[in-house]
Amino acid sequence: MSHESLSRLLSEADEDAALISGGMCVYRVLPVLSWDAPPELYGSLTEPSEWNPETLPRRLREILEGLRDGIDAERFEEAPEEIAELYAMASEMVLRFFGDDGAEIAEWSDWCSSLALDIHQQLDGFLEDDDASSGPVFITAGTQPALTPLEEAELGDQISTLVRLGSSDHIVRRSVVEIAEQGNARTRSTLERVAASL
Repeated sequence: MSHESLSRLLSEADEDAALISGGMCVYRVLPVLSWDAPPELYGSLTEPSEWNPETLPRRLREILEGLRDGIDAERFEEAPEEIAELYAMASEMVLRFFGDDGAEIAEWSDWCSSLALDIHQQLDGFLEDDDASSGPVFITAGTQPALTPLEEAELGDQISTLVRLGSSDHIVRRSVVEIAEQGNARTRSTLERVAASL
């Protein structure tokens, strides 16, 4: 499991797989977008049934439009800076889909992949104790820094999602929603821990 494997799978994905992969990244960080929001703001858009990979390619724009309409940075003016930073990254995953630069689906999916990994890395960083272990880490030249636990989990989810989307078996393809649900729950519980520690 590595960034190289993920990059290869993303480059080989067809447009539908790229759309679904990007959508699953968004779904896993939905707790960040919906943090401290009234339940009715997003309604059914947070339900797993809305993210069925069989219908997602033709419905994703509609779903993302609903999420975009709920984005409100002012809601985070009094929130801890750490939470607001995560919200900005999660919002960008949605907004970039509608950007004026005309980004291709593959580019958007790659962008979602990177931001989702960054969000998980940040969540781990916020949970670190303020002690010597969280001080400067020196990386030997020519080596890559170790993945944080949540970043590694997200990387694994993205790779598993793309592998399953490459299957011709509809049951295997639909199982990507289960992966996304587990990731969504992971993000929610971690975000609650972060908020409680601030």
